[in-house]
Amino acid sequence: MTDTKGADRLDDLEDRLDRPISPTYPLRDNEIVGVWRRRSVEALHRLAHKGVLDRKDAHGRPLHEHLFAIADGPILAAFEQSPGRALLLGEVVRNVDAPGRITQGLKGTCAATCVEIHLAEREPAEYARLCAGLVRPEGRVEMRSGDVLLRDEDVLVHDEHEFRRSPMSRLFQVACMEYAYPELDYRNAEDGQFEGAKNTGTGLSFGAFERLLNAITGQRWDTVSDGHAKLAALFARFGVDTKRVPDLRRDALQIIDRTTAAGETLFATLEVPRVRVPVRRAAAPSNGQSLGQAAHKIRVLGLDRPRGLVIYDDPMDPQVSWFEGVRTRVEDKYGRCTMAIEDFEKLVVELSYRPDLWQVDGEDNPLSTRTPASTKVPASTKAPASSPGPSQARRA
Repeated sequence: MTDTKGADRLDDLEDRLDRPISPTYPLRDNEIVGVWRRRSVEALHRLAHKGVLDRKDAHGRPLHEHLFAIADGPILAAFEQSPGRALLLGEVVRNVDAPGRITQGLKGTCAATCVEIHLAEREPAEYARLCAGLVRPEGRVEMRSGDVLLRDEDVLVHDEHEFRRSPMSRLFQVACMEYAYPELDYRNAEDGQFEGAKNTGTGLSFGAFERLLNAITGQRWDTVSDGHAKLAALFARFGVDTKRVPDLRRDALQIIDRTTAAGETLFATLEVPRVRVPVRRAAAPSNGQSLGQAAHKIRVLGLDRPRGLVIYDDPMDPQVSWFEGVRTRVEDKYGRCTMAIEDFEKLVVELSYRPDLWQVDGEDNPLSTRTPASTKVPASTKAPASSPGPSQARRA
């Protein structure tokens, strides 16, 4: 952005970031206001230099229009005070500049966070459009699928379990959790999906995750799980040819290689027998205490074959290695991690990928698990909070 009009827009956005910051919603990492504002302006200039501010959304509108909508357009009255326009604007700018900084905090929204990171990285203008829609008074915005994403919180009160999650990411992730299970009510304070008064647990089954991912991206995604082998064996008993059914154990690394070679990422669910608190300053329990079994969604970025490593983005943004008995390494503060391939193969139970980038023998999977973006996922696919349940109901 070097033209006069573009330079004026950049100056105007800088002015919007110079507005007062509300003291009622803390800045992440305990940044002081001056440091937060300087880093936000630096991020804005990087986006301008790379031409990102002129990138178009699904409707052909540039990203900078959505930034001005947050800064100057109508927003929910409560958000004027907390967290405030400047904070919402700056956090969107910084999320687009460095999508890896997007985090789930200490909430069970790893799947929704992976989708948020993916969108901010791949389609920044579309991400900004959805964010701008969620802060408007009506709190509703149409996704690529035509379905509507709805804001679920009108008052943002910070608590320690938000940890490093920004208020914009909070709004986005909570709306995604609501959309993924239309028949349930996600409550952020309890971090649970409720059926009436019953807390059914947190996280998303892969049916709910595909529903969300298809709607946000407007693309088809399929998931291969550890349940495919059992399903294929059952079908084989009745004479069904299952040679084209993806096998997670056999095909996972090939799917990752082909997908990442095409410049795309994937999503994997890891089932870890025991985990520790992933941050040095956590609400509870104390650091180092084991938390038991966990299913966790990550974004798979690629394979480093010479070193025998899987490269992935952990939406928890862990400060320490938190999978017990697993060789992982935290590579940066934004959750880029590595894990031994052999450990990944033991832990992975689901892998979501674009089938146009990988198919068995070049053909569609006859036992595809895909969920059309407009299809509601029945409540029966949900696992009870006390148990992971069958593969389809496993939540991450």
